[in-house]
Amino acid sequence: MNVHLFTTMRRAVIGGAVVLLGLSPARAVILLDTAGPAANTTAPSGPLAGSGWQYEATWGGYLGTPIAPHFFISAAHIGAAGSNLIFQGSTYTIVRSFSLPGGDLLIWQVKESFPFFASLYSKRDELSKHLVVIGRGTQRGSEVMLDGSPRGWLWGPGDGVQRWGENDVADIILYGGHDLINATFDQHLQPNDHPNESHLSSGDSGGAIFLNDSNDGAWKLAAINYAVDDLYTAPILSSQFVAAIFDARGFYSYDGMNFTRITGADPVPTGFYGSRISSELAWICSVISNPQVGFEGNFLTLTYTKLLVPSSDVIYTVEQSSDLVNWSPATTQNQPGAITGDLQTIKAKVHVGSETHLFLRVRTTRP
Repeated sequence: MNVHLFTTMRRAVIGGAVVLLGLSPARAVILLDTAGPAANTTAPSGPLAGSGWQYEATWGGYLGTPIAPHFFISAAHIGAAGSNLIFQGSTYTIVRSFSLPGGDLLIWQVKESFPFFASLYSKRDELSKHLVVIGRGTQRGSEVMLDGSPRGWLWGPGDGVQRWGENDVADIILYGGHDLINATFDQHLQPNDHPNESHLSSGDSGGAIFLNDSNDGAWKLAAINYAVDDLYTAPILSSQFVAAIFDARGFYSYDGMNFTRITGADPVPTGFYGSRISSELAWICSVISNPQVGFEGNFLTLTYTKLLVPSSDVIYTVEQSSDLVNWSPATTQNQPGAITGDLQTIKAKVHVGSETHLFLRVRTTRP
């Protein structure tokens, strides 16, 4: 199936080309079991307490997620949703952004310091795990019928309300050179086997997907909402429609050249996609490391922020150069500093020796 981006103007990715369809802005997660506008609009409790709601910040009509004292992450395709971020009732001034080439993740730096922030899901074991997704998309709209049977719901009116839902990671998909986490909008096989089953719609972009880390029991940021499956009612482009569909059989998908009628013995649910955090961990860590150079006696210092994960997840290497062209690993004296959340401040000291010019940088790599 093809995919849609969610922006103020809905963009459909068709065969690699971006087509602006000019839909009106819409701002919440669509639920399988209820269309109630007040459903799941407060922080989840019970087993889902602390599952990510507390980390979401309002950014214009969208959401952003703080991931370090001075950084938050969101979807690149929504652009600059506002000049300020509202988090826990306080306003944060945006300073600049850092883009991921070819991907849909964008990290923004703020002037002020966040009181707390989300931990990052660093492992590559997301497949089949249960997730909590948060967004500000549309309400559930009118029922979609085909051949006399219900198939799902159209996207309804936007209300700007933050809402959460549940789902499971169905697949990891390579799209445009970057990994996406995929979840499908499944019907119940038995009562409540998919509690708070959810789909996404226009306006959910930039919201977050959280997974529970079995090692420490903490809910961590695993993806940023990106796209949904695209459908057509007939094998012509003008029949394109947007909806949360739990059985797409009888509709059509389009790969940019050919239409394919969706068939099968069992229901074929559509799904949503999030830009995978674990695949971009080296880039994320390079941004939030925020290195600062100093000088102490005969030592040049590089103070940076390090993600506290095993070296099998990400490796930090301080490198030195005398000409900004040739770089090599530096011999450092490391002084561990304060720990905040899953981040620690590290001061790396490098003896200057006889060097007249010395430059330092920190390199992050994903093994």
